[in-house]
Amino acid sequence: MKKTLQPAVLLWLLFSLICGFLVSYAQFTADMSAFLPRNPSERQQLLIDQISEGTASRSLIVSIEGAPSSVLAKLSAAMGQELRCLPDFKSVSNGQREVDQQDQALLFKNRYLLSPAMNESRMTAQGLRAAIEENLAEVASSAGLFSKSLLGQDPTGETLEILKRVIPADQPSLTDGVWMNAKGTKALLLLQTHAQGSDLDAQQNAHQAVTRSFETAKNKMGEASTKAILKYSGPSVFAVNSRDSIKSEAAYLSAIGTLMVLGLLWVVYRSLTTLFLGMIPVATGAIAGIAAVSLGFSSVHGMTLGFGITLIGEAVDYAIYLFVQYMPSARVNDQEVAQDAPSFSSSFWPTIRLGVLTSIVGFSTMVFSGFTGLAQLGLFSIVGIVVAAITTRYVLPVLLPSDFHVRQPKQLGAALVRVVASLKRLKITILLATLVAIVFLVTRSDTLWSMELGGLSPVAESAQKLDADLRAELGAPDAGMLIALKAPSSELVLQLSEKVSARLEPLVNSGALGGFRSPSNYLPSQQTQLARKMSIPEDAELRRRMTKALEGLPLNINKLDDYFADAAAARQGQPLKRADLNNTSLGLGVDALMMQEAKAPQAWTALIVLQPAVKNGTQMNLDDRVIKEALSGLIENSTPSVFLIELKTEASNLYKAYLNEAVQLTAIGFLAIIALLFVTLRSGMRVFHVVAPLLVSVAWVATALVLLKGNLNLLHLIGLLLVIAIGSNYALFFDQRSNAQLNTQFSSASSDNDHSLLSSLFFANLTTVLGFGILSFSSVPVMSSLGITVSLGAFLALILSASFAIAQKNGRN
Repeated sequence: MKKTLQPAVLLWLLFSLICGFLVSYAQFTADMSAFLPRNPSERQQLLIDQISEGTASRSLIVSIEGAPSSVLAKLSAAMGQELRCLPDFKSVSNGQREVDQQDQALLFKNRYLLSPAMNESRMTAQGLRAAIEENLAEVASSAGLFSKSLLGQDPTGETLEILKRVIPADQPSLTDGVWMNAKGTKALLLLQTHAQGSDLDAQQNAHQAVTRSFETAKNKMGEASTKAILKYSGPSVFAVNSRDSIKSEAAYLSAIGTLMVLGLLWVVYRSLTTLFLGMIPVATGAIAGIAAVSLGFSSVHGMTLGFGITLIGEAVDYAIYLFVQYMPSARVNDQEVAQDAPSFSSSFWPTIRLGVLTSIVGFSTMVFSGFTGLAQLGLFSIVGIVVAAITTRYVLPVLLPSDFHVRQPKQLGAALVRVVASLKRLKITILLATLVAIVFLVTRSDTLWSMELGGLSPVAESAQKLDADLRAELGAPDAGMLIALKAPSSELVLQLSEKVSARLEPLVNSGALGGFRSPSNYLPSQQTQLARKMSIPEDAELRRRMTKALEGLPLNINKLDDYFADAAAARQGQPLKRADLNNTSLGLGVDALMMQEAKAPQAWTALIVLQPAVKNGTQMNLDDRVIKEALSGLIENSTPSVFLIELKTEASNLYKAYLNEAVQLTAIGFLAIIALLFVTLRSGMRVFHVVAPLLVSVAWVATALVLLKGNLNLLHLIGLLLVIAIGSNYALFFDQRSNAQLNTQFSSASSDNDHSLLSSLFFANLTTVLGFGILSFSSVPVMSSLGITVSLGAFLALILSASFAIAQKNGRN
């Protein structure tokens, strides 16, 4: 018979080669964008763009500490000088040259176009006098050194008006010309990379450049800097470290999981042949799953690859079920009797096939998820399990040697029979424990699920604390709220930002808002620039108004010739465009807050970042109601569009959408599994005895997780679905035995078939528990949540399935 099955082996080899070829060309990624929606709403897309491409995603906060402040200052200055010459960075800020000569020349030459104070009333005699008086007061103050040198050319202080907008007021203090924290223990730098935050390779290169620059500066300074240490943080640091963590953990956890399963098989079977044959379905299913994902998606996520660990546990189960047919059940009166594949195909395969179908139904709901991460996991699981099962059914029997025999752990089988038989005494205990679990979960229904996206963050708490500390010391707290603007052209989006800015100014003046950053602060619209230019009167009229404005003021009009010449030039000049701001801080400011959408060149997005007010040294929370009232008539009620986005709320809503979808898919998958069981088993009571232990397992696991973690997250939910899909295999085997042997019970006198069944189920379950359990030791929450849920649930599913099978037999007797 085996000769007739030879084509199956040839097809398997060909299939494996094709899958291996596809895997060799697959693209692998480990960024968390796979867990963002594939078809986001407009508001979600704005948030996602900021996560992957926004200024924050390209920012890096650097701290140098551990040495005297004078040493730290020299290190910062040396690093700043070197990093500014590197192509990796768009800007390097550390207090030095915040407004360099090129910036000063641009600002001064175009001060009348850029100054937010410029309008027709400012150029009247009364307006000129008020502006000059204010500027003279600045000159008299300690902060007026810069303006004093420009008084003759810029008596109205337009340059300072611009600087007030483009240079944040909450910068760190300067020590020896560079930024230092308040205690003088840390030198601080703020870097912005050229590469987008989603380009993790480029971001990693930038991080390495910072480290090299620090080491170079230390080496030049010698012993004085030996104790100095470098720390840096930012979204790109989180992303790169998370990718490295996922990659490394997926690799070594897979290796550990494989070794543990192999070790278990060796302990049980003591046969290299058995080890090799047992891993064939696993390896075939894994490469088939990866190949399928690479064909269905642009890349294979590291989480999907890590999920392959779990396939080891379930796929090897099928081989164990096959091997059991060559155990004591094939021995009669101590004489070996050859047993071939038909025994497996007629006894175990129908149950395995139904178990595979339930797994397919359970995982298939994930494939239709709107989130790439879940869809990849679902596709990988379905293809991997199906291929592993088919390989076990049609290939392994051909590869088994004619004299294949595996050692039967008789004592273990007998012990397991006794354990299962004793479970009938636990019926009341199981019932009471289930009722307690259900009551507990119902009473915690309001707080049962975590609604924080941060619960899935792979970033360690220590790294998050470092980031928060550095941001606070730099005076750059996380933006909790921003206003997003969308328009069909750069000019229209700038005009819209000016309208919004005009609504926000009163809030800043009243103290309800600490300030805001808008692209129009750096580049006013063409319309506004033309209006400012037209507000400058002709030379003769300007001189007349200035003469009247200077009456009684300590400023001689005869010393203002340069002022009148510059005003005449501005009146004749052309408005600034974005290209005119290249290689300046103004250009960086515009690019940080305004972008053209890659997928829609006729669509532009601008951001206005809101800064909370600070009272008595305490940062106040932004009141969205005040902001919405100020923007009444503009927010989401105009074309172009204006959106008020609360980042934490939007992130929470994104997670809620993710969770709600997962709940719906889980419910659909569970109902589909029940429907499949009804169609196949054709008995409501049998379906109950298959499903009931799975639901009890879910209730117990959920209760344990809430007690251990405080609440459940999205991956716990996916794990509970997997418990049902995987646990159904055990319940179906017990259901098969209960219906095949209605008049027998588990006891010490049970047959070798009982010993074989329980031994195979126990070892199959143990491989699954090991495969998923190793994930629970991962530092990546997505992996650990899945691991602890499924490993605990799979073990309980086996125990409870045995218990319910006994209850079923007792009820029939």
